[in-house]
Amino acid sequence: MGKRQIIYNARQIGGNRDLVDKEINLVTNEQRVWHGYVTAIDQDKVELRDARFWKHTFKVAEIDKIYREVVTEY
Repeated sequence: MGKRQIIYNARQIGGNRDLVDKEINLVTNEQRVWHGYVTAIDQDKVELRDARFWKHTFKVAEIDKIYREVVTEY
């Protein structure tokens, strides 16, 4: 099995319901990386739950990119 990385830029994030309940790495415009699960998303903000079960809310305007890894069969 392999992995591939899917990268979402700021235009692809707002309102993207496919990211809900997915494990991601979120990169802010300040180049800070946050890791966790998306719990909610709408046009203006993304809510992330980290490994300590703390919730963090980010405005879509503050997000540079979101990375998600997908396990593949090859």
